[in-house]
Amino acid sequence: MAVDGVGGTNSATTVNVVDKEDTGFSGLTAEDFLKLLITELQNQDPTEPLGNEQLLAQLSSMRELQSNVELSDTLTEITLGQSLTQAAGLIGKEIEGQADDQPAIAGIVDRAFVRDGKAYVAVGDTELPVSAITSVQEPASAA
Repeated sequence: MAVDGVGGTNSATTVNVVDKEDTGFSGLTAEDFLKLLITELQNQDPTEPLGNEQLLAQLSSMRELQSNVELSDTLTEITLGQSLTQAAGLIGKEIEGQADDQPAIAGIVDRAFVRDGKAYVAVGDTELPVSAITSVQEPASAA
């Protein structure tokens, strides 16, 4: 059933495909917020226009939201860097561990990497998340 708008005309609605990670506040950009603000100003009640205080409060909220998103992105990058540093520190060490769907792994770490936001180490061809490591020790020296 089609519903006409207030003016009696049909209006087309555009639907944009959004990534799963870009929903909620994390999906809003400053440009999106300005579009919302302009739409609000265009559709406000002319007998009760938006006051300067409300407009400034909304602009302040937009800046705060943008700062929070940028801070969150920065913290994510720092955490990822720390995870990679931790994994790289295991290169040359003898480890033991077991991921959920793998048999137990033991051996000397020969590389470290990040995949899908998680740090991994590799022992030969076998990869193991750093979080699944249960034991770390210096390798026995070959005499």
